Amino acid sequence: MMRLYRSLLPILLIAYACSAMRVREPAIPSVVNLSSMYNPSGARLHPAYTVYHENPGMSLLIIKIFPVELLYSGGIEPDQLIGQVKITYYLNDLTDPDRPFQADSGVHIYNIRREDAQRRFITQIPMRTTAGKFYQLTVVARDQVRKEESQTNLYVDRRSEFSGQNFMIIDVNENIPFFQPYVLGDAFFRIRSAVVRYDTVYVSFYGQEIPLPRPSFSLARENEYFRNPDSLWVMSFTNDNIYRLNYQGIYHFQFDTVGDAGLTLFNFGPSYPHVEYAEELIDPLAYLTTSAEYAEMKGAQNLKLALDNFWLDKAGSPERARELIRIYYNRVYYSNYYFTAARPGWKTDRGMIFIIYGPPQTVTTTTNQEKWVYYRNNFTSAVTFIFDLVPTTYSLENYVLQRSENYDTYWRQAVDTWRRGNIYLID
Repeated sequence: MMRLYRSLLPILLIAYACSAMRVREPAIPSVVNLSSMYNPSGARLHPAYTVYHENPGMSLLIIKIFPVELLYSGGIEPDQLIGQVKITYYLNDLTDPDRPFQADSGVHIYNIRREDAQRRFITQIPMRTTAGKFYQLTVVARDQVRKEESQTNLYVDRRSEFSGQNFMIIDVNENIPFFQPYVLGDAFFRIRSAVVRYDTVYVSFYGQEIPLPRPSFSLARENEYFRNPDSLWVMSFTNDNIYRLNYQGIYHFQFDTVGDAGLTLFNFGPSYPHVEYAEELIDPLAYLTTSAEYAEMKGAQNLKLALDNFWLDKAGSPERARELIRIYYNRVYYSNYYFTAARPGWKTDRGMIFIIYGPPQTVTTTTNQEKWVYYRNNFTSAVTFIFDLVPTTYSLENYVLQRSENYDTYWRQAVDTWRRGNIYLID
């Protein structure tokens, strides 16, 4: 069930900026290896981004930076410490995939005084966009003092006035935007739109179990998930309404049911993207267990005991079990954080590979593809996974693995390594 609440409080976008400067930068840099995007230890700056279409000719890139991640240096005033962040963006028009071109770019520099820094710094950058277009957005955030940067790729969808980026999800308690597509079950939120003028919203709810991705070597057909919703609601809509998602599952908000375009929000549990409860911790073990083992664990009277026994049996000692658990579930968490796309991140193709093999050593991207490389035998050979971008009604970031029977040996080696109580490293 989804509850609707009323409020007359205004919606505000909060930005904390001490000073900002914009300059132009025409050409996208040539970056060979982007593996730090998916390696939490590969960069010390971890900004978050979301896109919101403010009007038919402009979209906002909304940015969240954690000041605690910055390095500070002396300012003009005595005892003053200043951090500086440079945000560079490149917007490429992909509407005609055979003839992509750069539609906009820019550089914005923000000075943040340490004594004024909040626990987050939120700002927004306007970008020139056109209704009916589809773009790839590359954002580079650079800590100017530490001289380190991180790069993120997003997609900007203006093909429909009802698509998800025409809406901003506002956290009622903190009055700031959500930067991820998932909303915790107890969170209250507003849906803001500067484009949609309708006063009725249609909500489709999908609460059934989301299937696991097929193994990397399986050529079987993918199971259909979004065939029929479990529930349908018709509700009133204004920018001041307050909502809460009461049940775990996927909620698709539509203002025009002639097409499929709409806003999709996910409630994947009270601790998501973390996994904390025994049932949540057992679920990702589907990659390491046989069907019989998995069914037995899921049906156990004491789920925590079944979970503990699994890891102790594989590890051989409590100390080793704790290390296996730490690594495995860190990978589950980061899969949820990086790869959520109309299903929990750990159930996506990229999440599956990330959990079993770990962060890739090399990541290269094109406008519609990611290539992950894991090197073997001291870099003399490599295992490569290619993911194709297949945007859906429910997620722009849906990547599908190019499966091959050639992956069979590598997959079985990896799973067998985990089951023998060792963390799998491809070399």
